[in-house]
Amino acid sequence: MAQDLSDEERVLKLIERVRLLIAIDDDMPVEIKLNTQPTLKLLEGVIVSEEAGSQQQASRYYSMLYSELAEYPNLEALLSAMRVFLPYL
Repeated sequence: MAQDLSDEERVLKLIERVRLLIAIDDDMPVEIKLNTQPTLKLLEGVIVSEEAGSQQQASRYYSMLYSELAEYPNLEALLSAMRVFLPYL
């Protein structure tokens, strides 16, 4: 039987897929790869955080990632899917 996941867990899985796609994309400049990995880690941290303001911080990290990765269709699709589960992004 399939395990029910929370919306946050689904977004964390999408982040892992984004991370993998970035790693295997030969056309992506190394600079973008290096700049986005720490931001993905920070986004993961604030999604699981229950501190005040974490949603606003997650939204900022998401916006940074989206602006860097939107030109790559596969990554843009995964980033857009995150907003389905966490509309505050």
